[in-house]
Amino acid sequence: MTMRRRSRPSWVASVALLVITSMALGRPAGAQLNGIAPTFGNLSGAAIWGSAGFGQGSKNGRPLFRETFAAFYGPFGGRGDTVVTVTQTTSDSTDSTIGDGSASGSPRVYRRARITRQRNSETKHLGNGKVTLVVGYQHSTSYRFDAPHFPEMVPLGGIFVASLLGPYPLPLASRRLAWYAGVAGTVSRLSRIAIRADTIAAELTTERTLAPEAMLMLMYRVAPSYRVFLGASYQYLRFGSLTYRAVQPEDRIPATILATLPESLELRSVHLSLGFSFTASGLIPGR
Repeated sequence: MTMRRRSRPSWVASVALLVITSMALGRPAGAQLNGIAPTFGNLSGAAIWGSAGFGQGSKNGRPLFRETFAAFYGPFGGRGDTVVTVTQTTSDSTDSTIGDGSASGSPRVYRRARITRQRNSETKHLGNGKVTLVVGYQHSTSYRFDAPHFPEMVPLGGIFVASLLGPYPLPLASRRLAWYAGVAGTVSRLSRIAIRADTIAAELTTERTLAPEAMLMLMYRVAPSYRVFLGASYQYLRFGSLTYRAVQPEDRIPATILATLPESLELRSVHLSLGFSFTASGLIPGR
């Protein structure tokens, strides 16, 4: 039998080293958290929405459903960092000579009076536009590609990033109503999608791609911190590199069958969205 012995001085030294290391790293870690805090201070809210899309992949007239959750970061540029104060003033000055006229040669005193009147003062922040960064995740279980040997529906999802301009008021409409416009993109990838190449079971994998999207959103404020919105968008999705692999190691996909498989996947679709958003002040008191 082998016994392991551990001396007491070694144990004490290990504990002492751990305490010293924690004390040394404590302050830098706190400094890092303090540096991150202003970044999260610009987190202004979040939204969740669903959409139904229509395109050449919506077979039999059935829509492509998506669900998205995202956080709003910003806005930036709504109130400029430079403050300009405009003040209108009026200045009057008078010159007068005071002397004793009863005797010649009497001393004379010259006096100048200056009177300044301020009419009004106005302070303005430079900058009128508003840019909001939106970051979240988008997912769908019903994407359909019009391609041979391809499943009717495939799951598709990825990181969603958008840049929105707004809010801007609508002419002759309620102040509760505003619109946004912007561009977005979803990073997506198809992984190990089961297909049937003649009598051979195979899998399809694609590279990661960015699907650009143009967006238009119409928001209505139902409460100070809550809004409902309608949206419309156009998305272009393309996978330019496809990899096929037989499921069974002993199987090989013949060249004649491989020639019938698509070399790329492409989908253009229009989406109609309905969602709900809230500001950080509505979720976290005191924000």
